[in-house]
Amino acid sequence: MAIRRSASKRHGLPSIVQLRLTPASAQAEALAAAVLLCNEAATVVSRLAWRHRVFAVVELHRLAYYEVRGQVAGLGAQAAVRAIARVAGAYANRRASN
Repeated sequence: MAIRRSASKRHGLPSIVQLRLTPASAQAEALAAAVLLCNEAATVVSRLAWRHRVFAVVELHRLAYYEVRGQVAGLGAQAAVRAIARVAGAYANRRASN
């Protein structure tokens, strides 16, 4: 793991630390599996959002949380919440750019 720190604090702000992770092959496979699982959850949430025309994060959370936890085996609570927020954020960004 390589760590690079900024040289000094500027205007009283904390330093920024950049990390480069170099996982072992088993860790890399576990990370890739977690990413695929989260992407699957985001797909389920997105389909629900379009089906019900619900795109705001709170309403989408109420609609999709239990559904996505039931459909995607092995998905944790925090991963489900982040997938819902990611989908809602993507739709918010799309609306803002149009």
